[in-house]
Amino acid sequence: MLTDTEIRGAISDGLMAIDPLDDGLLRGASYDMRVGSEAYVSGSDEVIDVSNKGLVIVDPGKFAMITTHERIRCGPQVAGQLGLMSDFARQGLVLLSGPQIDPGFDGILIVRVTNLAPRRVTLPYKAPFLTVQLFKLGEPVRHPYAGSRHGQTGLQPQDLQELHDPETPTLGGMVKSLASLAKDVGDLKSAVKWMAMAIPVIVGLGIAIIGIIVGLK
Repeated sequence: MLTDTEIRGAISDGLMAIDPLDDGLLRGASYDMRVGSEAYVSGSDEVIDVSNKGLVIVDPGKFAMITTHERIRCGPQVAGQLGLMSDFARQGLVLLSGPQIDPGFDGILIVRVTNLAPRRVTLPYKAPFLTVQLFKLGEPVRHPYAGSRHGQTGLQPQDLQELHDPETPTLGGMVKSLASLAKDVGDLKSAVKWMAMAIPVIVGLGIAIIGIIVGLK
């Protein structure tokens, strides 16, 4: 794993690149990447222009794809590992993307998350939300990454198609349904508790009324 000094050295030596590079986002053994200009949240028909709107809102049970502000290039001797920053993980976001940046990859990252919390999570534009640990391999790989994601600059039509099948259940949707069911059960328990308290009072009042009627006769 590369330290902050080694990350700077790898960039200077041309082994990798981060653009734009901000020393303020460089940690002891990682680099923090920020929320980029495009995002998509399930249930919507449009890509969100985050740079214009200023934030991404992920409601409970929703799935989102978020681009990174930074573009990263890993040479054939460098690999990366992704992790969601703890501030957002504590709020209920779960990272669903593959954990590795392959040697040879060049482009922005498209990160997939889902909100498993009972409240919405807000990600401001250019807020650090992803941490990347970088590794220098013992030797360059023989087959650097050259897949369909190579050189990506934003969300593609195939990214959006992943969320357009309404018949396919999602983890977030199931959690949302369970949360709704739990609320209904809670409301039912409250109603039963109220009835349990009210019935003795009603019975007692009825007995009292019957006693008054009998006394009048």
